[in-house]
Amino acid sequence: MISFRTLAGSLLLGAVLSAGALRAETPALVVPSAWTRTVPGPREAALIEQGAGRHGWPAMAAALRSAALDTYARGDLANADAWAAAARWATRWGGTEQEEALRWREVMIAEGWPASRESFIEAQSPRGATPLAERLPSALRERLLADPAWSIEYFALEKPLDHRAESLAILARLHARDPKAWDEFGALALAISLVHDTPPPAHWPHWQVPPDVLPRRLVPAEEVFDHLVSISRGGGALWRADRLEAAELRFVVDLALPPEERAWALARVRAPLPRLAETYSDIRYRHDRIDANVYIWPGPSYRLEDILREGGICVDQAYFSTQAGKARGAPTLLFAGAGRDGRHAWFGYLGPGRRWMLDAGRHASQNYVTGVALDPQTWTEISDHELKFLSEGFRRERNAREARIHADFARWLREEGRLREAEAAARAAVRLERRTIAAWDELLALRPEPGAPREGVAREAAGVLTSYPELQARFLGLAVESLRARGENAEAERLGRELARRFAGRRGDLSTREIAGQLQRAVASETVEEQMRLYRSLMRQFGRGAGAAMWDEVARPFVGTLASAGRWREARAALALARETLGANAGSQLDGEMRALDAELAQKERAAAGTATR
Repeated sequence: MISFRTLAGSLLLGAVLSAGALRAETPALVVPSAWTRTVPGPREAALIEQGAGRHGWPAMAAALRSAALDTYARGDLANADAWAAAARWATRWGGTEQEEALRWREVMIAEGWPASRESFIEAQSPRGATPLAERLPSALRERLLADPAWSIEYFALEKPLDHRAESLAILARLHARDPKAWDEFGALALAISLVHDTPPPAHWPHWQVPPDVLPRRLVPAEEVFDHLVSISRGGGALWRADRLEAAELRFVVDLALPPEERAWALARVRAPLPRLAETYSDIRYRHDRIDANVYIWPGPSYRLEDILREGGICVDQAYFSTQAGKARGAPTLLFAGAGRDGRHAWFGYLGPGRRWMLDAGRHASQNYVTGVALDPQTWTEISDHELKFLSEGFRRERNAREARIHADFARWLREEGRLREAEAAARAAVRLERRTIAAWDELLALRPEPGAPREGVAREAAGVLTSYPELQARFLGLAVESLRARGENAEAERLGRELARRFAGRRGDLSTREIAGQLQRAVASETVEEQMRLYRSLMRQFGRGAGAAMWDEVARPFVGTLASAGRWREARAALALARETLGANAGSQLDGEMRALDAELAQKERAAAGTATR
């Protein structure tokens, strides 16, 4: 082994050689235990940088990870967390452009990115063996190593879907542009680096406006940073960017407005933060467009002032409110959801007291149980529990911070084969904070095979997360998968039905998802008669007043499957049952879709009968 004195040329520490080194084997780097009694600072950062220059970042990563694990083993959680962040940076910087491009591309494909994004995926092809460390200048690398708090926040927020090489490049550009502002608004730089690393999808911010009228492009990262810094310093921001965490700022930095529209929003949209919801109703609702089935914006431009002048439908109201809010520094989200009679769009925002207000413009009478919004960091649907976690703010509490540290080390220990220690670390995490989802995932990873132990952990997690229906459904779903994998199909179906009943009243979307899965399995393995019997049972048990969500995910797909097989009588019977049970009011959007499908089925049935006669 060689200490950091040898590897960095410092006079602070002595060199130590292992027996292996005496046998002329490659010496291992060792971080002196004295160092880990405190967090890394500028001195340690400089020595780490020098050592990496001599021995490489992979060797440095191994030494730092070992030091962090030793520090965790002695119960020094805060310092272990800080050194773990340094180890993660060293691991990141020791990877190559080629390795990162391949990793990212595999994640994107596994996550099912749509075909429209294939060109972007292909553009990120492997670029050779250049280390990722070269994405940052050495001074910035030392700056990150010497700032554990910022680095810990970065790694707590980073996700596999992030394009890490691009994130590093953005950080470097923002730092080079204005180091002082970067230090003052570090969380903002972090959020921008994780949102602007990939372009948005073709349906962002929403699909009901032509792309030539609203290009699907983010405002450049530097421009967003400058704008939010400027209004924060100048007093024009609803939320100062240096008062929020990066997790919250993600929902500000996904701006689509050019400079002139941002200036217009600052001058003309004056609602204070407690009344930001009022901006939704500032847009006159265009009933005439709904009556004429004009759901796509008909105008030649889609500026905020155009929407205010011309009025719009719900999605235009939600777009106006979200983008105007972002321009003024407020985190906002655009939601779309299914109700009893049709579909609707509304918005959410971070209100006073750092509480998320998620129902601005939402119609409670329409039973919009839940909405779908995009997480701009990954451009995938954001989970409702994640928003609730952000609103509750519990992650800032000591127990939650320590639980997150235990969960992080549980993963490292499991990867090193130290399974008992990994189990203990994960259990420590959930004892401190039951909402530490990463720890529950580690407990499941320690039981990878289907069986009672895995099902027990899944049920245990669901049992303590009763306030978070989506998480309950997820963990109970894992138990169902395990039961099916070992042939316990009857128990799996029973638990699935229980799950559907549990969420039918308060989270119809989760209930619908389970019902759709049951019907899909029946289509794959049962006769049409058995499929119809199950469909009738599910619709009568769960379909009363369920509205558009049940129509979109259960009834319409099933009707389409029957029609594709030429089972016209069954298809029309399934449609009739949907019209009877789902509760669409006459003349509503949902009622219109059902009538249109009925007419289409009748026409196709007549055509098929005519072909058979000839």
